[in-house]
Amino acid sequence: MGINDIGKQLTKLPRIHPKFFHKYRSFADDVWQKGVISPTEKEIIAVSVTTITKCSYCTQFHSKKAKKIGVTTEELIEGVTIATSIETGTALIPSISTEIFQALGNDSQEEQLGKIFPDQYKHLHDLLILPFVDSVGILPTKLVILISYAVAHALRSNEYIKKLQIVASKHNVSEIELGEASLIAGALRAGSTVRHLADVLDIFDVERR
Repeated sequence: MGINDIGKQLTKLPRIHPKFFHKYRSFADDVWQKGVISPTEKEIIAVSVTTITKCSYCTQFHSKKAKKIGVTTEELIEGVTIATSIETGTALIPSISTEIFQALGNDSQEEQLGKIFPDQYKHLHDLLILPFVDSVGILPTKLVILISYAVAHALRSNEYIKKLQIVASKHNVSEIELGEASLIAGALRAGSTVRHLADVLDIFDVERR
């Protein structure tokens, strides 16, 4: 189904089972409409996280919202690259000691990554270190940290969550902001699950024909 077809199916949910759908919708509305993170920042975070939750409907939905409020493609590309960094590191955690991730940016990390991945070291290092340095792109450092933190929650990566809490404290990112970033991740994981109800409803519609 295309995004429009999925959207049409999802609009049926409040009519079919209003009480239970309301539980999800009320939570999601609070995440997107309340809090201290700006709407623009939320949409950049959202598009970044949807590439982790693998929900194409969510990606299109939040990309459209982002475009409507003035977010640029450059900002979204940068956010997704940050998400790529966290996902790459998470995939490599089984082969890299936890100490490396606790000391990203230190000499020990440089030495150990070089030993484990000598041929790929330079560009791997450049990718992995991205969320842990002052922003070299167009996104402010605080937003880079919030994107990284939301992505780490979407990936359920305790290693990155702990490291990012330390990084956040050094850059005056508040616990409230971090909490909201984790809520965004939670809302998007929930949304990616609810999206599959469109497939369920489509099956029932087909069987009625």
